[in-house]
Formats: sequence, C-alpha cells, structure tokens
Amino acid sequence: MQLRALSIGEAVPPTNFDAVIQSTFDSAVNLRLRNEDRLITLLISRDHDLPQGIRVWTATLPLQSLTPGERAAIRGGVLRFASSPLTVDLRDAPVWKCRVSELALDMQTPAAQAAWSTAWNLLNREQEHKSTDLRADDLFRPHTGSPLSRRISKPVTGLVTSADGLDVQGALHAAGQMIGLGPGVTPSGDDLLLGFLAGLWSMAGQNERQLGFLRSFGTKLIQLAQATSEISRTYLCHAMQGQFSSSLSHLAEAIAIDEGVEETARASMRVGHSSGMDAVTGLLIGLCVWNPNAPAAVRGGWETTQSF
Repeated sequence: MQLRALSIGEAVPPTNFDAVIQSTFDSAVNLRLRNEDRLITLLISRDHDLPQGIRVWTATLPLQSLTPGERAAIRGGVLRFASSPLTVDLRDAPVWKCRVSELALDMQTPAAQAAWSTAWNLLNREQEHKSTDLRADDLFRPHTGSPLSRRISKPVTGLVTSADGLDVQGALHAAGQMIGLGPGVTPSGDDLLLGFLAGLWSMAGQNERQLGFLRSFGTKLIQLAQATSEISRTYLCHAMQGQFSSSLSHLAEAIAIDEGVEETARASMRVGHSSGMDAVTGLLIGLCVWNPNAPAAVRGGWETTQSF
C-alpha cells in the first residue's frame, strides 16, 4: 500500500535517512533517526501538522502492520519499511513551517484580551466536564484541585514570575519541577511547559531581551528534558526553537486576530486524552507574561481568571 504525504514538517531531514520504529499508535508512528537523539513522526491526520511530522491521510489504518524495532529508511523521496509493504511518497509534498515566532502577538489590545478570555473560559469548562487531572483555574488557587494540580501549582507560578523577570535560572528551577510530572506518554508537566513556551514565542517578536531569555532558557532546558520520555523530549526540543504543532500555532494565530477562537481552541484541546488541554493551558498562561496588564495579578495568584 502506498500513501502520499500531504505535508512535511520543516524539521524532517530533506535528504535520505535511516531510522528504526520507536513506537506505534493508532494514528502515528515515531521513527528514531539513526545515530541521532530525535524522532520523526508519521501521522494520519486531515490537518494536524508537526515540525517533525510526515502527514498523510487515509480512511483506513495501515499502521497496524508496523512494529517497534523495525527498520525504516527514506530513499529517493520514498519512505519504506523493512518488513511491510507500506510506503509513503514524500516527493512534491509541501514543507509545513510553524509561524508562531513571527506573530509578535500584542496581548494589550482589547480584541486579543477578549479572545484570550473566550479560550480560557472554554478550557476550564471542558476540563471540568472531562474531569481532567489538571484544571487551569486550580493552578492559581493554592491547595485546590487534584493532587497533580496542587503539586504543579507552585512551579507554574514560579515559572511565570521568572519568565516575566527574564530570570533564566529561576525559570529552569521551576521547569525542573514540571518535566516528567504526571502520567502518559507526554506527561502533563511537559505539555504545560510546551504550551507555555508557545505563548512566549508568540509574543517575543523582535524583542532582543525576550528572545535572549528564550534562547538561553531553551539551551539549558535540553539537559532537563533528558528526564522525560523520548517522545515528550522531541516536542520540547522543537519548542525551544520556537517550533510547535499546528494545533497550538493555529490557536495563537486565532487569538492574535480574534477570529475563530472557540472552534480553534476546541480542535487544539482534542489532541490526545488530555495533552491538548494541558498544552492549551500552558499557552494561555504564557500569553499573560510580558504583558503589563497581567503579570501582577499572576504573581499574586490570579485573584480573577475571567479576564485581564
């Protein structure tokens, strides 16, 4: 069976490579590049792109024939597997690039603040409805919520305060308490941190001080990421360079123009069991940093989370 790639993330090697299957899921297969500590993801999706993704779409699920440990390779623009008839033609597929770092999102405008509030309120309703381990509101209410919410609340507050002050060491200390925290292939602490970075990159624009913080923080965060899963580490490594999934980048873009926010937020939150919601939580919190209308309230515990 041959599939045709619909898009290729910019982090996918543009030339031939060898790999081995690291893990398989119903709609995704992760490939570990030979002699490299990073993954490439073959995913079945109509519109969800990844920096490291090769996206295809099919009504069937042909990935069931693939098993971890199996060899894979790209030769002449075609992905093949050692013991499976499945092939993926990458030739002529467009390269997808995340645009988050180009947004320079201004969260001081009334439109952006209204869009943020729409997304935040929807997020909390959905988290309550699905009884997720993390609920955004609880992160700024001491001793409230699930054990996971209470455990992660303090480092989240510390992360916000440190990022606001461009304190790299403080941010690393907080991140170190979040990485690997929670259940799942991509733990909640990682997903929240991933979204938080998306929020910061969305706002930094050409601000050299903020970009300097992101680069220094990202460089040192790579070492901390060794403490989590290989899949989660891959996402974080791309996040350190301002590269995120289309689900997160589309939500940031929707907030920037205050258009289609609810629909885009719902799509972002549907990713995984709770990973999407955790990442959206981080994104919305990140958008409160470097905004003179919000940081004081955040540092004080966010007495109100209904609006800025």
